[in-house]
Formats: sequence, structure tokens, C-alpha cells
Amino acid sequence: MSPTLFLIAKLSRVEPDVARRAMSTARAQDEVDAPRPIEFSRGSGAMVYALALFVTRRPVHFWLGLSGLVAFPSYILARIVTNLLEWGVHTYGQ
Repeated sequence: MSPTLFLIAKLSRVEPDVARRAMSTARAQDEVDAPRPIEFSRGSGAMVYALALFVTRRPVHFWLGLSGLVAFPSYILARIVTNLLEWGVHTYGQ
């Protein structure tokens, strides 16, 4: 399974087969305003279909946003560690 399908399935809490169907349906759309299938109109089906449409139409935005979700906590953790080290050196000397 591709990482995109894995992420869509995990983020929308559906089975990988549903995510695969949503991706193939989203890729097959020729018109932007095409109606969505009935199975993807409510609940988790709507979420998986929306993510599939977003990934097929704006893949760069999807991957940049996802990398931001990883980068921001890493940045915060690095700031906390450096502040703790600085406090330790200041408090307990060199």
C-alpha cells in the first residue's frame, strides 16, 4: 500500500480498501463539480473522499502540511531541550 493510501485510511479511520476506492474515484473525476458517489456522502466515507480529492488535486499542499505536522512538534521539543540545557548551565554553573 502506498504511503498516501495508508495516511488517508488512518486519518479518516476507514479500511484500506475504502481509501483505495475513494482514491480511484477521485482520480477518475474529470469535472471539478462532479457529484460525489452515495457511499461517500456521509460519515467517514465523506472524510476519506474529501482527503482523496485533496490529495489528487493538491498533492504538494497535502505533503507540505503533513510535513509541518511533524516539523512543528520537533521544533517545540528542540526549543524545550535547549532551554532546559541553558537553565541547567545557568543554575549549576559551567
